[in-house]
Amino acid sequence: MFRAALSLTLVALAPAVPVSSLSSGAAVAVCFAPEENCADFADRAIGNAEREILVGAYGLTIGSSIAEALIRAKGRGIDVRLIADKTTPCERNSAVGPLAAAGVPIWIDDQARIAHAKTMVIDGAVTLTGSYNWTRGAAANSENLNLISSHDVAAAYAAHWRQRLAVSIRFDRKEDWCRVATTEAR
Repeated sequence: MFRAALSLTLVALAPAVPVSSLSSGAAVAVCFAPEENCADFADRAIGNAEREILVGAYGLTIGSSIAEALIRAKGRGIDVRLIADKTTPCERNSAVGPLAAAGVPIWIDDQARIAHAKTMVIDGAVTLTGSYNWTRGAAANSENLNLISSHDVAAAYAAHWRQRLAVSIRFDRKEDWCRVATTEAR
């Protein structure tokens, strides 16, 4: 009885599941904060990058070690690119300034109400995603961070990253952006 109900439920949901979300053969590793050090988990993945890291960030602060790992990756010649939420550059301890100073190109997704992504696509093969923000404070929260090793999943996330890039604004200076963001919020 249960098996039949489950099959009917899956059939009913099948049209709602985008094809890009289906993948077989993915290897998944998970990290749960505060019990585990998810910043180190992310740092190791960033440290293994060989070519490219596409980052989506809602929160991104200095002192999390994640921003510092991205700066080190950029220094090793990795193509690191970031799309952030419109509030991210203006937050206290924002890592946007140090990343921009290190030569990381940054865009602001001001089209979505909140650009709440917490993702990284590394070398088109590995995806980091979950509730874990790239912030120092996230380590104290109950959060999850998933590393998915799958070209199909990475391609889906990279395609979504590029869709958001197409509607985002290039970030140049905190002073310019934060003044505009503050003015528009009123």
